[in-house]
Amino acid sequence: MRISLEIVPRNEDELVREAKLCEKWKSITHINIPDLLRFPLRSWEGAALLHQENVPLPVIPHIRAIDFDMRRDFPLKEFFMQHDIQTVLVIAGDPPQDMGRRVYPTKTTELIRKLKNELPSLTVYAAFDPYRANIRYELDYLLAKEDAGADGFMSQPFFDERLLEIYAEYLENKRVFWGISPVLSERSKTYWEIRNRAIFPKNFEPTLEWNVRFGKKVIAFCKTHGFDLYVMPIKVDLTSYLEALLG
Repeated sequence: MRISLEIVPRNEDELVREAKLCEKWKSITHINIPDLLRFPLRSWEGAALLHQENVPLPVIPHIRAIDFDMRRDFPLKEFFMQHDIQTVLVIAGDPPQDMGRRVYPTKTTELIRKLKNELPSLTVYAAFDPYRANIRYELDYLLAKEDAGADGFMSQPFFDERLLEIYAEYLENKRVFWGISPVLSERSKTYWEIRNRAIFPKNFEPTLEWNVRFGKKVIAFCKTHGFDLYVMPIKVDLTSYLEALLG
């Protein structure tokens, strides 16, 4: 089983520090870097930085479909090759708050297909959002992404193992990183419910202990069924959480 840890690229020093901290846990096999426009460091720049700093783990930068014009060649092709970026996660991307930033009506399936055409050796994961609409819609959308060339999927965090098991039944034998993320306050829970329409079980508790117990259940499920894990440690002490989750 592979485990990818998401590290937010707030600045170069913090990114490198947290990436090197990962070496303490041998079960962590990859690093994901989201592309967040509120920070100056883009995801692929963060991946290049970690490569330069000799971080031994493969790094997966996120790229936003709406940032790329399908009428032009993919502009990061040379950058990816120069900095040994071998894997990406394609997301749709939210419109920027800065209306002066140029975006395009590019669909994730279009960018996935373009990447596989122009960079055939690139491993491309597609985003998987279990709360986007309904189960049938999301499964059909994942199939469309796979048809476009996606090699696998990385999901938004799950908080209810029953929902995870339903999706997993349909995604058997697919390459899937199942997402988990600790939610440690009622305010954060409300944010997830309103902003992302996430589903929490009735027995949910906004404590480190509950989140670690749930995370360990997901780890056991992934090991049993041949899946992978995507850990998103938002608003939590990284060392304490990983010590409790991974030992």
